[in-house]
Amino acid sequence: MAPLPDFLRRPRVGRSSVAVRAVMLFAILWGAASYDRNFNPAFLPPGWDPGSNVGANIRTYRYAAQVAREGQSFYGVAPPGLGDWAVYLYPPITVGAYYPFTAFEWLTGYQIIVALNVIAGVVVAAAIVRFVDRISHRLGWLDAALIVGVVLLSPFTFGTIYYGNINLIVAVAFVLGFLAIEGDRSAAGGAAFGLAALFKLFPALVGAWLLKTRSWRSIASATAVGVGGILAGVLAYGREPTVTFFTEVVPNRSETADFVGGYPVDSTYYVTIQRPLSHVIWGLFPDAPAEALLPLALLVSGVVLAVFYRDVRSLQGRLIAIFATLVVTVTVFPALQWYLVLLFFPMIPLWYLWEGPGRLLFLAGGAVMFANSPPGAIIAEMRELGLPGVVEFVAASVFAFATVQLYGIAIMLAACAVWKYDRHPARAVRRTADALRCRLGVER
Repeated sequence: MAPLPDFLRRPRVGRSSVAVRAVMLFAILWGAASYDRNFNPAFLPPGWDPGSNVGANIRTYRYAAQVAREGQSFYGVAPPGLGDWAVYLYPPITVGAYYPFTAFEWLTGYQIIVALNVIAGVVVAAAIVRFVDRISHRLGWLDAALIVGVVLLSPFTFGTIYYGNINLIVAVAFVLGFLAIEGDRSAAGGAAFGLAALFKLFPALVGAWLLKTRSWRSIASATAVGVGGILAGVLAYGREPTVTFFTEVVPNRSETADFVGGYPVDSTYYVTIQRPLSHVIWGLFPDAPAEALLPLALLVSGVVLAVFYRDVRSLQGRLIAIFATLVVTVTVFPALQWYLVLLFFPMIPLWYLWEGPGRLLFLAGGAVMFANSPPGAIIAEMRELGLPGVVEFVAASVFAFATVQLYGIAIMLAACAVWKYDRHPARAVRRTADALRCRLGVER
């Protein structure tokens, strides 16, 4: 009998980490519970109500494509059975990608988009495994299987699968983009980012990393794809949809008005730094204008990038800088937790490749991030348990200020600062402050 190919045998070489495997198992189990709660007793049972939110995203995309093919405006219209929130939000040219879904019922389209996301998730996991294999040590089958499990079954992946979104497909573009740039294929990497930005807008913020690395070919190719896509939309659908997109759709994406006075604990489960900043701004200045929030969020994001963009000569330094870039990309504007799948690379490789202080803190932050209970649900559960009122008050204050995911991300960024500046957290804080003062030109 012929021996198995080397890839299938996957002998483990190098260190294994119980802590890494424990975090991944925790993420898989928490995500599996989300699938179980929402898809039991059976997947798509007879009599299943098509008016539910299952497949809401692909139903919205498909309906927009139907309307576009009929020559009507596809912005601001929701498909039957869904609320007014289910409207198309992307540049005109992208609606053409969903024309094939109009050839069959939306349920078939939903199953196809789920299959495409699963394939994309496997590609992301395979890229992560191959990256660790190449850079550090060959992972065994257990680690490879756990990585696939995290990518496909995490609580954040659940939202992509449940609603029929394309987040894992976008994640493929991100991973391939970063790997292409790291491998001196900058034009291909930029094109991948440009394509992702066409479909989801906020990936354009990855341009901060391209500017930092002076990857001019990446910037040129990303810009060419983005501008080319906008112009193609004008040619395909005329000027009006593009004007509507830039004057009505894009300005409303920030939803700043919802944050005025401090974002309520039981509102839409956004993972964004605008949430804590809203409590800071209107806690200190009750009469502050709504327009103050976004500039402050951009300022804070700029400070985060300034801290982690210093000295990216080492691979770990670059991975941490990319991680910080993606954190800013996902959190600077109001975004749902489902977009956190974009953090899988480089977060998971860092779990394996991390050398130096802060590794366990980084893992702990990852575990916190995967516990995706909404703040309102946590407080309601405490109330049911009959905990003392003071405990409920403290919990309400903590979770009104930020989501669990944002706390987990903050812990991971703190771990990155510990690694970057010193072995001791207190000194890391001081050196981070010194670095910021140096950047801002402020004297001690």
